[in-house]
Amino acid sequence: MTEMASRDWFSIKEASRLLGVHIGTVREWADAGVLPSYRTPGGHRRFTAFDLQTFLKQQQRKRQANQPASLSENALGLVRQELQAHPISHSTWLQHLYAKPNSPERARQREFGQHLLTCVVTFVEQPDQREGLLDEGGRVAREYGRTLAASGFSAGNAARATIYFRKLILKTILEAHIGSRVGDEEDAQLFQRVSAFLDEILLAILDAYP
Repeated sequence: MTEMASRDWFSIKEASRLLGVHIGTVREWADAGVLPSYRTPGGHRRFTAFDLQTFLKQQQRKRQANQPASLSENALGLVRQELQAHPISHSTWLQHLYAKPNSPERARQREFGQHLLTCVVTFVEQPDQREGLLDEGGRVAREYGRTLAASGFSAGNAARATIYFRKLILKTILEAHIGSRVGDEEDAQLFQRVSAFLDEILLAILDAYP
């Protein structure tokens, strides 16, 4: 933890050592979207201290509770299931977003999206970190917006895509948490907080457009 607190970025080898697993495992987690990562212009993976710390805490909670999957994994799974069960291939924004599914550009976009999902999940699960997560989410969303704009993805399509995935994320997170506390008032407050956080992400993405 001390090493992570003093640095911003880590290579996949360093992340492997800090997490205590094989490099291949870290690569699998990154490919699956469970552990957010970024790629340098040369194609090398990089991991932020924030993501590594968040992932470690999630793994510790999972082991303690003996849970089969984290909320991040469930949210990613729901997105994939919804896209398979209800394909929206007719949508212009989706065609553009997946036009180059294996390109470095698409990989960067996917990594930004996964990082944003981690921010939202942590925002729900760790209330004491919400202020910092608002800043982190806004920073990542602006970078994501700049990446989309540079790829020719219009601001309108960026808004449509964000709203679509926003609905899926809200559904997953709220289904996991609503009803597990004291009553309707707290449920409503959680819904409002998560909705407001996702609204800020949408606005930050659009603010990145020239």
